[in-house]
Amino acid sequence: MKLYVLCSYGDGLNDPDVSTDYQELYEKMEKSYRMTLDHVSQTEEEQENTYLSGYSARAVIQGDWMEWSITEFDLPVLTNTIEIQEGNRL
Repeated sequence: MKLYVLCSYGDGLNDPDVSTDYQELYEKMEKSYRMTLDHVSQTEEEQENTYLSGYSARAVIQGDWMEWSITEFDLPVLTNTIEIQEGNRL
């Protein structure tokens, strides 16, 4: 089972989003990234340092950096196995 965690950092670390659905977190990251850049002017250097990729994004505006990152964790799937032996009760 995979677990995904979306963290973002601007003026400080924001609360993470956690999901088993990568696409859900990618869409949140993309929406936040696009909203951050909406109606914003950037210098050429800021544009060179601004990007959106599969697991991370960065927006640089007037020297301030906003970053997003999706981290993937593999969690073992545990199965509950109970062996009942003759004469034992739960």
